[in-house]
Order: sequence, then C-alpha cells, then structure tokens
Amino acid sequence: MTPGVRVDPPDLPDDLEPKATLDAFGLDCAVLGPVDAAGIRFVALAIDASRLDGTDLSGAKLPNLSVRDSELERCNLANADLRGASLRRSRVRGARLTGLNLAEAVAEDLELTDCRADLAAFAGARLERVRFSSTVLGQADFQGARLKTVVFEDCDLREADFTGARFDGVELRGCRLDGLRGAQGLKGVQMPWSDVLDAAGLFASACGVKVLADGE
Repeated sequence: MTPGVRVDPPDLPDDLEPKATLDAFGLDCAVLGPVDAAGIRFVALAIDASRLDGTDLSGAKLPNLSVRDSELERCNLANADLRGASLRRSRVRGARLTGLNLAEAVAEDLELTDCRADLAAFAGARLERVRFSSTVLGQADFQGARLKTVVFEDCDLREADFTGARFDGVELRGCRLDGLRGAQGLKGVQMPWSDVLDAAGLFASACGVKVLADGE
C-alpha cells in the first residue's frame, strides 16, 4: 500500500441548491455556507451529496449522523459529539476538529486534509480506506479502533493513544510519534525505514529496552 491508495471520492452533483440553515431534514444535494449552527442537536441527521463551506458546528450534538458523498471545507466541529456517525465517500479539509467525538463511528473512503483534530476521539471506531494528511492528531484517542487500509501522512500523532487498536494495511509516513501510547501493539503497521529510525526510542521503550547513554 502507498499513500496513493484509492479512496473513492464523493459523488457530488454539478448543481447544488443553496441552503441558509441546517434543520432536522438535513441536506440533500445542497450547499451550506458559513452558517452559525453551533450547539445544534439532532439525532440521525443525514447529509447526502452536499457541501458545507465554513459552517460552524462547534459543540453540536449529532449522534448517529450520516454523511455520504459530501465535502466539508473549513468547517468548525470542535467539541462536536458525532458518536456512532457514518461517514462514507467524503472529504474534510482545513477543518477545526479539536475534541471531536467520533467514538464508535464508521468511516469508509474518507479523507481528512490539513485539519486540526487534537484531542479527537475515535475510540472503537471502524476506519477503512481512510487517509489522514497533514493533520494534527495530538492526544487523539484511537483506543480499540479497527483500522484497515488507512494512511497517516505528515501527521502529528504525539501522545495519541492506540491502545487495543487493530491494524490491517496501515501506513505511517512522516508522522510525529513522540509519546504515542500503545506502540507495543503496532504490529503489522508499515513505515519507511527512516521513520522507524526516528522512532527508535519509542519502540525501544515499548519493548522494555533500556537505552544507554553514550559512554555507559
């Protein structure tokens, strides 16, 4: 697997209907601009074949959200609760996702690029054909997550927690791994040799190897 692994793109129509608000009916073939929807609460909201551009969903409570064939550009989902969400054939770019809760979510054919997702929760999530690019994931929680055909490229994973996660065809490329938890369970993860050398101290610690200072 390479960073060019195929992630199916969103199937967006050419003409999208402009919408001014996000309500319980969700979005279908629509475009929503920089609307303030912070703190909204809906269960099983559906966003289908739509684009959100600059929309503020910070602190929203949207359990079991369904996002399909959609793009989220420069949106704010900081501290939003999307527990149990389903995200398929979608792209998220330049978004603020600090503290986002995607626990128990299912993501397939998803791209996250240039996002800030520190402290985000992916615990128990199932991720398949997902690409994280140039994304901050410091202290993110991946405990018990299942990752299949997932690429982390040029990401900040410092102090992220992968305890109990399962990996199948996962690559880490050019990522910062300082303080990463669960490193002893990274069996099967693929990394360039130069990255392995850079993370040698992390892996030695995970294996219980004491590193001696020069001259000891």
